[in-house]
Amino acid sequence: MVLACRDDRLMAHHFTVQYETGNHWSVMTQCWGSIWPKVLPYCIFNLVVGLLLNLFKDELHLTIKITPRGHGWLTLIVAFLVVSRASVSLGRYNRARAFLTKISTKTREFIHNMALISSDNLDDSGRKWRHDIAYITIILTRSIMGVLQYESDGIPSWEFAEMDPALAEHLKKSLFLGENMAYTQRSQISEEEENMRVPVRLVLELRKCLRAQRKRLTKSFPTIEENKLLGSIDGIMEGYYDVRTFKTTPFPFPVVQMSRTFLFLYVFTVPFALLDDDASFLVHAIELFFLTYGFMGLEYVSIELDDPFGEDDNDFQNLRLAEVAYEDTYLTILELDGEEWTDKLRKRNFDPKRADALPRQAAEWLVPDYGNGRTSVSGSNVIV
Repeated sequence: MVLACRDDRLMAHHFTVQYETGNHWSVMTQCWGSIWPKVLPYCIFNLVVGLLLNLFKDELHLTIKITPRGHGWLTLIVAFLVVSRASVSLGRYNRARAFLTKISTKTREFIHNMALISSDNLDDSGRKWRHDIAYITIILTRSIMGVLQYESDGIPSWEFAEMDPALAEHLKKSLFLGENMAYTQRSQISEEEENMRVPVRLVLELRKCLRAQRKRLTKSFPTIEENKLLGSIDGIMEGYYDVRTFKTTPFPFPVVQMSRTFLFLYVFTVPFALLDDDASFLVHAIELFFLTYGFMGLEYVSIELDDPFGEDDNDFQNLRLAEVAYEDTYLTILELDGEEWTDKLRKRNFDPKRADALPRQAAEWLVPDYGNGRTSVSGSNVIV
């Protein structure tokens, strides 16, 4: 079965491109996530160049020729550079996914431990404290995904619809965006750099809220339990700092430059290397097509994997990952504090102005709220 180049319905249920690994024909012909559309123009261009050289080599008395031996040595260099780059890009891609997994895992671990440790506080003080902890954790996760997607959508975290207006204002004042902090900056700071600081400021608010349990809870828990929760928060931030390092450390430019220079030099001189070959043009055409597809294809695979946090088909669905973490938080709060507080949390994340609205039935929380323009994925519990 051949899939569409991008199936948004399928993307909503998965975190990246999916394929039937046991179906060879499906894998070879699937367009969704394929580099065929990007590589095919190069293949056609080389075929046209090869055809023109084959037709007019005698009339034009071409003297530009490349010896097969010289081109063979160039093949070894290009193959080494291109394959090495693809291998390193795949390693970076896998590490990036591991960083996201760490953030997601530690977030769930923190929420579960927080609920368990504070479960003796089933009065309003305990519910309000858990509500604030859960909300800041959700916003922290959302802001981390916002850092990853800033290059694509250009939206800073303090402008997210999910962000409580008071919290957004507090964040802006605590960053270099605030007039009270502007005088301390040593140079012009971009909005993207400031956006990277938002999770760092939010995690401070989360730690302060956790520390406040000593005053806010009727039955405060001991320091050893508090330290356990702080350790989970540290794990979330370790994942974030890993992701931030990844985003600010691209593939070394000299390697990319050398690899691409040799690649283009090799691929577009293949037609000249075949001038003295006695085989038919059909054989030459097949060689040209698949050599171009192989070498240019590997380079485009590397380009595709270089930044897995963008909008390409093979990139991770960052918001989908965050939304699943939101749902797990809702379910944890539901079990301990019931429908009313779960719905308050969902509405606060959904639209902060509605945090005190009357709760709806539990069966409706993950149902579409068309009044706010949100829709749910059919057959799943994800609000997107």
